[in-house]
Amino acid sequence: MIKLFFKKTYIRTFLFLTGILICSIIPFVYFLSAEFSKYSMLEVRGNSQHEADNLASKAETILGNLRAYGLSMYADQNIQNWYFNTRKDPLVDHAALVAQSNFMSTDPLISRSYLINLKDSLVVDSKAGIVPFRSFADPGMLERVKVFRRQYMHFFNHTLNGADSLALLLPATPEKPSDFYLVLLIDKSQLSRLLFGETVSSEQNIVVLDENGGLILGKPDPGLTDRLYEKARNRQGESFQVRLPKQRWFVNTAELSFENWTVYYSNEYRILTRHIDSYKRNLIAYTLLLLGIVSALFFWSSRRSLRPLMFLSEKLRRKLPLPDSASGSKPDIQWIDDGIEALLTNVEQLHASMRNHSELFRTEALTQWVLHGTPGIKNYEYIQRQTRLASCDALYLAVIRIDAYPVFCERYDFLSRKLIKYAIRNIGEEVLGAGSFASEGLDMGGDHLVLLIGGRKSDADSLQTLLQEIREQTMRILKVETTAAISNAYDIDANIRTVYDHIYELTMLRFLNGERRIFLESDYEAFMEGYPVASEALDPVDVIKTIRIGRPETAVALLRQQMKHIQEMPYRDCKLYLTYFTYDLLKSFNKSSVIQEVGSIHHLLDRYGTLAEFQAWLECIVVGLAAEIDVPKSPTRKEEIVQEIKAYVDDNLHDNQLSVEGIADNFSLSAGYIRQLFKEIMTVSLAEYMLQERVERVKAKLISTPLSVMEIADQCGFMSKGHFFAAFKKYTDLTPKQYRELYGKTGGEGASATG
Repeated sequence: MIKLFFKKTYIRTFLFLTGILICSIIPFVYFLSAEFSKYSMLEVRGNSQHEADNLASKAETILGNLRAYGLSMYADQNIQNWYFNTRKDPLVDHAALVAQSNFMSTDPLISRSYLINLKDSLVVDSKAGIVPFRSFADPGMLERVKVFRRQYMHFFNHTLNGADSLALLLPATPEKPSDFYLVLLIDKSQLSRLLFGETVSSEQNIVVLDENGGLILGKPDPGLTDRLYEKARNRQGESFQVRLPKQRWFVNTAELSFENWTVYYSNEYRILTRHIDSYKRNLIAYTLLLLGIVSALFFWSSRRSLRPLMFLSEKLRRKLPLPDSASGSKPDIQWIDDGIEALLTNVEQLHASMRNHSELFRTEALTQWVLHGTPGIKNYEYIQRQTRLASCDALYLAVIRIDAYPVFCERYDFLSRKLIKYAIRNIGEEVLGAGSFASEGLDMGGDHLVLLIGGRKSDADSLQTLLQEIREQTMRILKVETTAAISNAYDIDANIRTVYDHIYELTMLRFLNGERRIFLESDYEAFMEGYPVASEALDPVDVIKTIRIGRPETAVALLRQQMKHIQEMPYRDCKLYLTYFTYDLLKSFNKSSVIQEVGSIHHLLDRYGTLAEFQAWLECIVVGLAAEIDVPKSPTRKEEIVQEIKAYVDDNLHDNQLSVEGIADNFSLSAGYIRQLFKEIMTVSLAEYMLQERVERVKAKLISTPLSVMEIADQCGFMSKGHFFAAFKKYTDLTPKQYRELYGKTGGEGASATG
């Protein structure tokens, strides 16, 4: 079951497209996420470095302010008086205490300050007042002051009563030992809050270390602090990573150049990548969702588009005897290809057997009706019995003519042309049938078909719409451009031969204006109202005759003589006569490839500014038409033309108007060339061949039908009784009655032997 499932074309197509989609999107998504991670990490690192630089700058500013504050305090006059108070004046001592208190109250970072006088062994403590050295609460600071160091204006760690502070020592003379010092103790917790903010998250660690790795500011973390100092000594840039047993830190550094301290701004790595990982997960989720949606669309599209092919393949395997039809190993497309080949073969075989009894009767009955004008008693009975035309109130006759017929003939061989015209007939009958009209199509040979349509006398507008639909469907399905015309409503017993000739003539009106519409009888009447009389109009007859015999020089000379008649006419009359002259000329050679690109005659006349220019164009057309008729054909082309002539003759033998000139006109060749070509290939003249074929048809009908002799002669295209009996006697040495009596009893064998 699964194996059969995967053999379905739309399933394989869906899996193939989905595989291509996955193989193209997954690498792209991976590349996109990698690039995003890289870019995001660069941004995060840049932001972290920016934060570290800001902290360093902020620390430099605060420490610088504290130094300036210390200098201001040291330079206060009351404090200076106390340093140099040799008389031990209590007022000076009091003023120094007040000044110290004032300075302490204005800066909350300073937790305590000392004014140390080594000379008098006194200290002004901001919390204890003026005390001698022996009572001073911070002996460690005294020891540091007594040992001179070059640490002017630098901060250092200092511990008092277990509390860590930053100390700033300001001596009177920085380059040599002094007796007077100012000491400021800075509250580390206050300074850290000012620098780092109120809270620092557990995923962050911000510390300031001195050049020896000692902690100046920040929350102590012995394991991380030691690793920071070790890594910092070996680093080559401003950032590095520190790995602990269960943590990974990304560290950015910034230098405090004056103090030779370093700010370490550390972020736990997972906090940096948390948002990136979240984006990756979302990207993967949305990608999978997109893949699911696109795969569903692929499946729906494949199933909708290719499932009918699978059904068609299965139907072809069931209906047609294809080789290997039981194996199922070939794909559906191959089955369809083989099926189409088999169908084409069947169509060719069907074409060979199309002349069965019923189709032959139908074609002959309708053809006799169209060509003779009336169907006759026997044919009328058939039409009444086999079609719905006789039961309708009115009869319409429509002609559908194939445009650019010579180009059509070059594109398709004879059998293909027959099939295409058969398809046009089917399209016409189906469209008209869907519109509730009775219709019968008939291929008249050559470039057109006839549609006999039964309906009501009020259906003219509806028929125009349906004929337009037939033209559009023929173009859309078969890619064949056609021109259509339709008659007025007639009674069923009207002579439709005249109507047929008239409607076929209507399809030629496209040469005047190039319009693609359904032509009506009223269009021809309007056109003929302006047609000039023979004595006034240009006469193209002689020009057409010389073109047909392939004499271009004579045709051009006659054309020039004709053009002289209108050189003195007014412009409007000249244009009118040129219109009708050109129309007659182009109509006579409407199947020629030379004039297929000619559109509207009115537009053509408007394109030329002078009569001489239009005459030059007309002469080129005349030369081209004559040259096309005079072009010798290659041997293979000759045989093909003769075969097409034979097929045309076979299809139209029932027409008593069939002549060599008519055949030549249908193929756009001269009558002399047709006679010579047919005689050369078939070793019998064309007229003789037509007569022989008519006699053979009479012989077959005498044996197979109960029709009278004259009805058979009429159906086989004989124009007169005398001509019929003379021709039959010539080829059989029997009269028709004798032939029927002799071979009608012995059946098909006798007829075959005589044929």
